[in-house]
Amino acid sequence: MIHILDTGPLVAAFRRPEDKDPFTPWAARLIRSLPYPLFTCDAVLTEAAHFLRSPGKLLEAVERGLLVSRFDTQAASPRLRELIKKYADRPMDFADACLVCMSEQTKDCRIVTIDRADFTVYRRHGREAIPLVLPD
Repeated sequence: MIHILDTGPLVAAFRRPEDKDPFTPWAARLIRSLPYPLFTCDAVLTEAAHFLRSPGKLLEAVERGLLVSRFDTQAASPRLRELIKKYADRPMDFADACLVCMSEQTKDCRIVTIDRADFTVYRRHGREAIPLVLPD
């Protein structure tokens, strides 16, 4: 089983406790308990670096092999366009499309997210619910 990280849990896990993010305790505990490496995509890393105001800690985790980003946007672009068009009413952002596509490429995976509203609606391979790890 691999775990694919969305922006929310990644940001929460890397925030300082004094930042008072309500998801920080959950994300920090969860991420410490999951088997490494954890997977994500460059779109999520970009969003997370923006919210954290610095990519330093994220890049350190990538260098140490704790976070892996190997998603090929070029190869996946036709599927990404399909997903974004299908979920235009939400609207689906680029990072979410990449994560759904990653879940389609890896059968035995779960997406770790705080975005219950979107990810419980998204489907992989058209009709299959995406296995998720969500906060209580």
